[in-house]
Amino acid sequence: MASSQPTRTQLWLGLTRPRTLLSGLSAVLVAIFYAAFIGPIDPLRTALLLVVAISAQIGSNIANDLIDFKKGADTEERTGPLRPLSKGLLTEGEVRRALYISLFVFLASGITLVALTSWWLLLVGLAVGLGIFAYSGGPYPLSYHGLGDLAVLIFFGWVPVVTSFFILRGTIADLVLWHLATAIGLASVNILIVNNYRDVDEDRKAGKRTLIVRMGRDFAPRFYLTCGLLSMGFLYPIYSFWGMLLMLPYVVVFSMTHRQLQESEGSELNKTLGATARNVFFLALLIGAMLLLRA
Repeated sequence: MASSQPTRTQLWLGLTRPRTLLSGLSAVLVAIFYAAFIGPIDPLRTALLLVVAISAQIGSNIANDLIDFKKGADTEERTGPLRPLSKGLLTEGEVRRALYISLFVFLASGITLVALTSWWLLLVGLAVGLGIFAYSGGPYPLSYHGLGDLAVLIFFGWVPVVTSFFILRGTIADLVLWHLATAIGLASVNILIVNNYRDVDEDRKAGKRTLIVRMGRDFAPRFYLTCGLLSMGFLYPIYSFWGMLLMLPYVVVFSMTHRQLQESEGSELNKTLGATARNVFFLALLIGAMLLLRA
């Protein structure tokens, strides 16, 4: 009989939570698309921004796993994707080394960007680093007090989009920029909503007071729908006739994912989580397409 034991490659890949990487990349792509819409952009800075986005997302994921493991939030009852640390398939030392590597890549690429742009961006990098650990750790972990959704809006919407645009264009005084940042941030919040909806019972037992724990399971589909509709609404500055036609497929797949959320339970929601991350990436690409139509 073939063994069901995951390979080392699968374990390390699972540690990065690959389904969430699209959301971390999406915000930077939105900034790149909008900066390119305005004028030519620097290819080196663009490449470094993509490295920063991916390494920051991986570091955040690993740190969250490590902290939740130490707090006992990841248990045998968990129905989400495999967490190698909580299952004993990777040691705490191995996971820590992976965290240090991802943070090194993040810092190296980030400091290079700072040197090419402005040293005050070190404060932004520090804020992102603190946010990675403050999400699940520290004296007041955000995800344990119902503030995880706000943290996602800030660190997966406003911070990456606005900072990336500043690096490429040297300004943040652009109202459309903030609309785009809010739109992709709200779309990313839905990833957390699905995650917290799936883990609501386990989170409640672990004392993790997410919004879904506080408001009840029935709140999750309504919150998901609200964030999705607001996300599309905030894009109104770049809408055109053809751009709105382009959005129709997104409306269809978003509606299907929302229905999937309403009808799924337990491990079935892992598919909904992946579909939601896909939707965020799809929305980022659609923003680029709508900007191209207006060029």
